[in-house]
Amino acid sequence: MSSPYILQINFIIEQMNIYVALVIFITGIIGGLLNIIIFTSLKTFRRTSCGFYLTVTSIFNVGQTLSALSTRILDSGFSIDLTNVSWSCKIRTFLAQSCVLLSLTSMSLVTIDQFISMTRYKHFSNLRLAHRHIIISCCIWCFHGIFVFLYWDAPNGRCTSLISLGYEKYLSYFYLPVLLGCLPIFIMITFSLLAFIKIRTLASRQINIVRLSRDRQLTAMALSQVAFTVFVSLPYTIFNIYDLNTVTTNEDEYARLQLIGTVTVLLYYENFASSFYIFCCVSKRFRKQFIYVIFKIHLNWLRKLSNNLKSNQIAPSMELSIDGRVGKANVTIHDVSIQTS
Repeated sequence: MSSPYILQINFIIEQMNIYVALVIFITGIIGGLLNIIIFTSLKTFRRTSCGFYLTVTSIFNVGQTLSALSTRILDSGFSIDLTNVSWSCKIRTFLAQSCVLLSLTSMSLVTIDQFISMTRYKHFSNLRLAHRHIIISCCIWCFHGIFVFLYWDAPNGRCTSLISLGYEKYLSYFYLPVLLGCLPIFIMITFSLLAFIKIRTLASRQINIVRLSRDRQLTAMALSQVAFTVFVSLPYTIFNIYDLNTVTTNEDEYARLQLIGTVTVLLYYENFASSFYIFCCVSKRFRKQFIYVIFKIHLNWLRKLSNNLKSNQIAPSMELSIDGRVGKANVTIHDVSIQTS
């Protein structure tokens, strides 16, 4: 029988997985969709490689939230396990791993592209190459997902990785610390700092003021997102490495580890849910772009669509009434002519 201490920790974990996770889920979906709308509505983002990378990052952030966080909320918060069969376990894990890797890859490409666009090699920063990079990344991480279909299953109604010494070592020593941790963090920090230094150098020269303003905005957005990614990724990565390499038999210690794991994983999900709000906080221009897109572009489009629908509803009724009167007049004239003859 569980002690009151363990029951209390389990209750805290359950409440966090319901309320905290739900807040992250809702804000993440809304913020991700708003990012996509803004990035696809403005030429500033739509016709640049950096804007394309940010759009792709937002798409995979939404995908990660839907595939991973939603099932976690249902399972841990409401005891509804949608991954208790083999096929759903494999698909959920495949989507979650692919989306998180593609999101981190896209964000890394943002920082690289932003730096290259301010150097003499800026001809490599173009939309055509950006499309190729994303297609290649999708192929690589989808091929990586083959491991999921080989080593993940739900033998006892719980989705977990099957016992494989080689795969466990891969998760412990490469996937978690390198692919989800050190490698993207190193790339993002390095190229963000280089871009920051370059943008300060360009600011002292006589260059196109529009381009300078755009580069400053994108650099500020990228640096802020990188700083937040580092902040939320390190605790999650460290805990997972520790958990995968530790065997715990004490129930109280296991409960504490479960609580720490819940905190770190929810904090990690913030990385995929907060980019829109970070961009709004650090960039005044992005806030203006958001207001312009929502209220000037899409709200006016909805109003025009509504007016067109109303016009289409009124026009047929008027046409029918006129045709009816004309028909009646023709009939009357025809009757008179018959009587006269």
